Amino acid sequence: MSYSVIAPLYDRINGDQYAPYAAFLKEVFSRISRIPVKEVLDLGCGTGSIAALLADDYDMVALDVSPDMLSIAMEKNAGKNTLLLCQDMRNFELYGTVQGVYSSFDCLNYLKTEDLGKVFSLVHNYLEPGGVFVFDVNTRYRLEQVYGENAFTYEYEEGLLLWRNEQGEDCCHFILDWFELQEDGSYERLSETQTEYIHDGDTLIRLADENGFEVAEVLSSADLQQHGQGEKAFYVLIRK
Repeated sequence: MSYSVIAPLYDRINGDQYAPYAAFLKEVFSRISRIPVKEVLDLGCGTGSIAALLADDYDMVALDVSPDMLSIAMEKNAGKNTLLLCQDMRNFELYGTVQGVYSSFDCLNYLKTEDLGKVFSLVHNYLEPGGVFVFDVNTRYRLEQVYGENAFTYEYEEGLLLWRNEQGEDCCHFILDWFELQEDGSYERLSETQTEYIHDGDTLIRLADENGFEVAEVLSSADLQQHGQGEKAFYVLIRK
């Protein structure tokens, strides 16, 4: 999937969350990792905004499967200490190990459950013992009740994004239509469909245990304070 429709709009939708998320990761790396964190892997880096914020403090490796996302990430990380890779997180390869790994903004929801085990296994291979793996997921409640069959509209000067949702079996389909304003006053329509899969807590904890991790924290927000699960769940795992 190229994410060609959402890539140019991604920062506008999520931009106000980047700095708090980066601060959360720094605190996790400092407080919870059992080893010093110097090298960090960003799985599903999107536009590379969080990687750019962390690059002043860590040696960053950031990968994403979408060339459209990576083209923006290259601009944001120009001159930064960030290695960008166009790879699928289900079969990625690195040149060495890292001490911290994170996957932000529900990237893991885009994977089916059978693919999550592959990701956890690869992270275990490249993460040093005592290092941390941090990720967030949209919970069942959010995908079924908040998104559900609802629709959302985002209006910008250069166009309009219509975001419609359809429920599937343990998944939610995002139907995205971008209407881009042209010079003659007409609109060009671009469309794509994305799917997020529901991953319940028991499944994630089981996969963590099977792949050599212990669960340090399960949070409902990126501040190390609120535990449990709400619309999102943040997991902090330690590599055994």
